Amino acid sequence: MQSFISVSELNDYISGLLAADEFLSDFWMRGEISGFKFYRQSGHMYFTLKDQETAVSCVMFRSRNQGLKFDPEDGMEVLVRVYVSVYPKQGKYQVYVQEMQPYGRGGLFLQLEQLKKKLEAQGYFAPENKKSIPEVVNCVGIVTSQDGAALKDILRVIKQRHSSCQVMLVHSSVQGENAPFELAEGLKLINTHGQAQVIIIGRGGGSLEDLMAFNTEIVVRAIYESAIPVISAVGHEVDFSLADLAADLRAATPTQAASMAVPDISQLKRELEKYQQRLNRVLELRIGHYSETLDRLMLKRIWKEPHILINEKQRKVAEQQEQINRRLADLIQSHDHRCRLAIEALDNLSPLKVLQRGYAVVYKNEKILHKIEAAENGDYLKIILNDGKLEVQVMGKEMFFNEENEI
Repeated sequence: MQSFISVSELNDYISGLLAADEFLSDFWMRGEISGFKFYRQSGHMYFTLKDQETAVSCVMFRSRNQGLKFDPEDGMEVLVRVYVSVYPKQGKYQVYVQEMQPYGRGGLFLQLEQLKKKLEAQGYFAPENKKSIPEVVNCVGIVTSQDGAALKDILRVIKQRHSSCQVMLVHSSVQGENAPFELAEGLKLINTHGQAQVIIIGRGGGSLEDLMAFNTEIVVRAIYESAIPVISAVGHEVDFSLADLAADLRAATPTQAASMAVPDISQLKRELEKYQQRLNRVLELRIGHYSETLDRLMLKRIWKEPHILINEKQRKVAEQQEQINRRLADLIQSHDHRCRLAIEALDNLSPLKVLQRGYAVVYKNEKILHKIEAAENGDYLKIILNDGKLEVQVMGKEMFFNEENEI
C-alpha cells in the first residue's frame, strides 16, 4: 500500500527545513513596500516587499515595530532584517521582519521629515507660540556638555559682553542614546530653579548622526514647554534641526547664541552716555529758555513800580464799591415805596375803615348776618359800630326790593 503524509506534516517538514537553514534564519533584505496595512488593535504590520521582478509577503509583529523611528508607507524602499518560515494555515512561506530602516533617500533624513511633519501638526513650531528674548539679561542658563568647545565659546562671549552676568550650567551629553533625556532634564531643571532669564541649548558642529539628540521629540517638547525663552545653538550640516524650529530664537553657532542672549554692556554704556549728553543739552536749552522768560517778566512794570499798580487796583475797587452802594440805595428806596403803597392799599380794605364811614356789621349767634331773611322777630342780634357794639331784639323787619327778591 502506498504511503502518504498530511498537509500539516508537509508544512511542518518545510518549516523545519527553513528553520534549519542558517542563512534563512537571520539575514538582511532590501525591497519596496507595497500594500502596507497597520492594524491598530493588534499592533501588527502586514505588507509586501517587492523588487522589479517579484514580491514576498512580510509581517512585523507589534513587539518588533514599537521601536520604529519612522512610519512605513507604500513606495518606501527599506532594509529589513528577517527570517523565513511557513505560515501553516495557508501553507505558504512568509518573511518575519525583526528590524526595519529606511533606504534610498537616507534613513535619518526620512525619519526627520516624518517627525517634523508630526510635531509641526501639533503646533510645536508655530510662530505665535514663540517667546521674546529680554533686552537686558543678567542670568543665563546653559544646557550643553561641560567638556565641549561650545561651552568655552559661550562663556568667553558672555564675559566679553557682560562680565557681571551670572551663568547657570547644566551638564548634558550632546550625542548618544542618553543625550535626549539629559538635554530635556537640563531644560526642566533650569526652569524649576527659575532664576535664568534665557536658556542656551546646543553643541558644536557635527554630522547628522552626531546631532540626532537635537532632532528628538523629547527635546522638542522640553523646549516648547519651557517657560523661559530658549535659544538653540546647534551647529550642523543639514538645513535644520528640530530643536532650531522649536526654539524661540535660532543661532547658527554657540558664539552667536551668546551674543543674542546677553547685551553688550560696554555698548549700552556708550549709548547711555550719548543719551545722557542729549538729555543734558535739552535741559540746558530748557533752562536757558526759562531764564530768558523770567528776565522778560522781571522787566515788567509790576516788578519796578508795584505801588502804582496797587493804587490803581485800589481805586478801581473803591469805584466799584461806590457803584454797588448807589445801586443798593436805589433798590432799597424802590422797594420801600412799593411797600408803602401796598400798606395803604391793604389799609383801605380794612373793615375798620368801612365802619368809620358809617357802616355796621350785624352778628346773629356769632355769625355775620348777610340777609334780612335770616333774622326773625324776637331774635337777639349784635351790631358792631365804629366806636362800639349794640345788642338789640328784632321787633319787625322790612325787605327792600332788588334783583334777587320782590316785595
